[in-house]
Amino acid sequence: MKLSACSIILLLALFCLTLSHPTNAQRGGQAYPDSVVKRSDMYCAGYISESTLWPDVYIIGGEKENFKNSFSQGDVVFMNKGRNAGVRAGQTYSVIRPVGKMKHPFNKKRKMGTYVHEVGMIRVIQVNDKTSTAEVTVSCEMIEMGDMLKIYEEQLAPEPRAGEPLPLHGESSGDLSGQIVLARHGREYIATGDVVYIDVGETKGVKTGDYFTIYHAITDDWENVGKYPQDKIDQWRSRDYQSDHWRGGTFSNQAPRVKRNDVVRERPEIPRKVLGEMIVLKVEKGSATCVITRSVGEANIGDWVERNN
Repeated sequence: MKLSACSIILLLALFCLTLSHPTNAQRGGQAYPDSVVKRSDMYCAGYISESTLWPDVYIIGGEKENFKNSFSQGDVVFMNKGRNAGVRAGQTYSVIRPVGKMKHPFNKKRKMGTYVHEVGMIRVIQVNDKTSTAEVTVSCEMIEMGDMLKIYEEQLAPEPRAGEPLPLHGESSGDLSGQIVLARHGREYIATGDVVYIDVGETKGVKTGDYFTIYHAITDDWENVGKYPQDKIDQWRSRDYQSDHWRGGTFSNQAPRVKRNDVVRERPEIPRKVLGEMIVLKVEKGSATCVITRSVGEANIGDWVERNN
């Protein structure tokens, strides 16, 4: 059977439209329009909480639990609260999992709070008196029985700003500074796209959308050489510049006029080493969750950050 030209054009248009339409899962991993972060970073970033009060609403099971005890996107799960506790159909909950308390890794006297995984999101589809049924709409990782639920609060993704080249050895802005104390997934070496947690938060005036420069403070006892070996050949001599073979004496053709130990001792503070930039996604009282937007070098847990709005 022959197709008319109009039919062929219509089929091609439908085919192109199908290719260009993303699935729900694909949209979940894409960036927000005019944003510097992905949706998954907003839903799944996690945070460090100083709170000691945790929700009394949690996952108690799910469909087909005789075959599996972990749940993911599209699965149906059950909550331990219902109509009597004010649960309503259509409500959205964040699924959280407090992992454990942590101290500041570089200041043992300071307690940071409890590290909390954001495991996913669910939407209530049916409510009974004492239980509710919900569908998993987002799963950052496998959801388990006992995972806690809190009412989801819409969070706007931060907007990008005009990009400027990062000064590799830029001067300090003099603004608020802090330290990277933890990274998602337990990473110690971090780069663009990684989620990290810093030790300054709401009490220091940190806000969602703040930008921080990541830098490494270069010190004599770390990257710079503070002590040099006593190499007699590498010395400056104001006299007796002569042949070591024929006349004796110690000298070097490469020796500078000023000794290196004197340079290190008398010089002013040298510029810091800039490693990248990050933006704040979520803010708690004493900490903030950030995502690294760009990097020019590998950063580590413990590197310093400074606000550069």
